[in-house]
Amino acid sequence: MQRPISANQKNNSGFAVLIGVLIVGAFGLSVALYLILSGLYSYQNSYLLEQSAQAKTLADACVESALNHIQLCSISVGAGSVQIDGQICNYEIIINSEQGRTVQSTAIVGSVIKKVKVVVSQIDPLAVVDSWQEVSDF
Repeated sequence: MQRPISANQKNNSGFAVLIGVLIVGAFGLSVALYLILSGLYSYQNSYLLEQSAQAKTLADACVESALNHIQLCSISVGAGSVQIDGQICNYEIIINSEQGRTVQSTAIVGSVIKKVKVVVSQIDPLAVVDSWQEVSDF
């Protein structure tokens, strides 16, 4: 005995609707996961950018402190450190000539390391900075 045609069509249409719902659900889930992951990556990148800016500012402040030390004591040479808001940076003063100095500063904030190198050609009566640049290594 054969089934009526209308019963076959009902079973097929229910199956097609179920497959359609599953496809739409999978697509919606993938879009939601994409949005969540892109938000997390964006947050992580902005956090690293903030740490990078803080480390650069700290390294620059360390150089300023070293230059101030040079102005107060013109024969200054050696290393030192500065603590600002709980963060510590280190600097080293190197003599290039009688009036010339090089200041190298390193600051670490989180996982970000910033290094600044400053070359001073004159320290008396006023400091004359020839270059002030962020470097990858000294």
